[in-house]
Amino acid sequence: HGLSDKVLGKPELLPVASGMPLLTDIQFEALEAGVARGESLLVSAPTSTGKTLIGWWTVASAIEAGYTAVYLVSHRALAKQKFEEAKRLFLGDFLAYDRSAIVCATGDSVEDAAGRKTNAPLSSVILVATYEKFLGCLSVGGPPRDLTNICFVCDEVQLVGDKHRGQNAELLLTLMRRAGWRQFVGLSAVLSPGDAQALASWLGIGLIRNPNREKALTIECRTPLATLSVSA
Repeated sequence: HGLSDKVLGKPELLPVASGMPLLTDIQFEALEAGVARGESLLVSAPTSTGKTLIGWWTVASAIEAGYTAVYLVSHRALAKQKFEEAKRLFLGDFLAYDRSAIVCATGDSVEDAAGRKTNAPLSSVILVATYEKFLGCLSVGGPPRDLTNICFVCDEVQLVGDKHRGQNAELLLTLMRRAGWRQFVGLSAVLSPGDAQALASWLGIGLIRNPNREKALTIECRTPLATLSVSA
């Protein structure tokens, strides 16, 4: 599977029950495809199937191997959320409490885990950023020539097809593809089978796709008189 003993011993990175790991189907397929051994993949599966954990395995494997990791997200609020998760998961066990090693970069600010402003986000070990902010970081000083020391996790990678923001996302992915990467893991819950295959082919990476939702999704509509619940 490729997961290190440090990852195996951390329940937040590998949930366990009765001594056995609790994996969803898509997580098992990702490990089988080599995500923890440096294989680049596009992971397409519904919401609440454990794709985020696949991303964190990628980050853990990267920093343990001496590389840096960039976790790209679509919105500022999500960047803040993933930043807090990264601090909780990696600051102590993986980064010896070096708060300068984790940086969050959004349109609002660029700061490390100690709350300090930084002008060198690309020097961090783990960078959590929005797509647009990371594009701006890369564009300083001209297009990047070599990104082969970086492992990328691109959450909601279907943003590349968005009619409003897709142009910037496509430009960023093009720059990344030309400069190379150590590993690229894209995550999406909404790509159609055809779009997923086309994107994986364009990026030159493998595709794993599982349309099954293992956890029921419940939507509730509450009124003063009643509550309507729908499960899917």
